[in-house]
Amino acid sequence: MTSVRTLIAFNTATASENKIHDDTVASRFGFTGGLVPGVDVFAYLAHMPMAKWGKDWLTSGQMRARFIKPVYDGDSVEVKSADSGDGLDLSISARGDVCATGSAKLRGANAPSDLLPDAVLPDFDSRPPASIASLAPGMTLGVLRETYTREEGLLHIAAVRDDAALYEDGRIANAAWLLRRANYVLADNVKLGPWIHVESDINMHGLLHDGEELEVRAVVAENIETKGHLMVVLDIQMLASQRFIMSARHWAIYEPRQVRQTR
Repeated sequence: MTSVRTLIAFNTATASENKIHDDTVASRFGFTGGLVPGVDVFAYLAHMPMAKWGKDWLTSGQMRARFIKPVYDGDSVEVKSADSGDGLDLSISARGDVCATGSAKLRGANAPSDLLPDAVLPDFDSRPPASIASLAPGMTLGVLRETYTREEGLLHIAAVRDDAALYEDGRIANAAWLLRRANYVLADNVKLGPWIHVESDINMHGLLHDGEELEVRAVVAENIETKGHLMVVLDIQMLASQRFIMSARHWAIYEPRQVRQTR
């Protein structure tokens, strides 16, 4: 069985420090406008397993998504999910192109048995530039802490065109709100230029409720060059009161080849 959902994409990050979401800067990289954030494209996909399985998926499910081509503000987006036997195959199309693919399962990996180590966030104005040295494999990033509120959750749900009723009218966090914190923990530890989120693989372990503080831990798994880009891979754990909420692997091009070529 195949399900299809259409929506109009919205760029939530026009004021972001990451100027890949700015029309002028993105055009220098060959894009026709500022990119809708990958975490928001992830949200468009994540609606499908959430609509199918509900909170059971949000407490024990898995999803992986890879972003292939950009989604732009105002694009008419078609989100598809198809039963695959053991889960869902997912895709997003816009402008006649497949822009993202993914998959989801009702049962993912168990919560980790060991906590990732923690460290203190650097002073924001003193963050080191992102580099092979500052994002060396094995490096522990500073821990991000943030309180989830229903008000913020509802704003996020509306921005990513999701359905608040799936999340107790915003009283529980959705998976994409959580995943956005994987971007934040990277950006709060190192100073980034224009950068691109390219892939994420998440496992859900529990619900984050209105008023709970989220702790985001991250360790650099890899730092590699691919097709001229410099890419970092993070292992992520998110917890509330030492209770696992999500674990993830997160891929980001922190220095696109276009930036390297201009140096």
